[in-house]
Amino acid sequence: MAVLAKKGYEHTTITDVAESAKVSRGLLHYYFEDNEDVASKGLAFGFGPMWDSSIESLSTSRSSEKLVNGMIEILKRNLHENPDFTSLLFEMWVISRRSNMISKVFQEGLEEVISRFKNLLEFASSLGVVKVKAEEVEGVVRMLFAIYRCMAIQLIFNPEKAKDNRRWVPIRRILLTAFKG
Repeated sequence: MAVLAKKGYEHTTITDVAESAKVSRGLLHYYFEDNEDVASKGLAFGFGPMWDSSIESLSTSRSSEKLVNGMIEILKRNLHENPDFTSLLFEMWVISRRSNMISKVFQEGLEEVISRFKNLLEFASSLGVVKVKAEEVEGVVRMLFAIYRCMAIQLIFNPEKAKDNRRWVPIRRILLTAFKG
């Protein structure tokens, strides 16, 4: 994943991955058919830990304000700590239009994270942390991801803007409105 994130899908070779992993090309070919296979399995592997840590940190929020602040901080942290991986996600999303294998990983990853966040919001709602109608939870989760993706794209190109708190005020307001019913 590190090589793919740094060099991009189109510029990464099996040799690059083998050298980075300090294994032979033959061993790599034993486990992976080609770059598409490396990328799809790498994405499948990378999605889990990223979302696990995000959901874990949000699950302790006991107010809608803390939940919203946590979500914004996760976006900032992901972009700050893993800018290459974040860029790779967008690159893979585009490539998924040409690759059934990568498209399948993206669809499964997206549905998994939507399910996890739905469960989190339903739990938060049962505790009174948020007020989201059961029939609206999935729509709210999908709206959250739309905001996340759009902000991520903007911040990839202008990472210094993440530090401008004025930028986050309207997003915070929109999310709080959604969470307060």
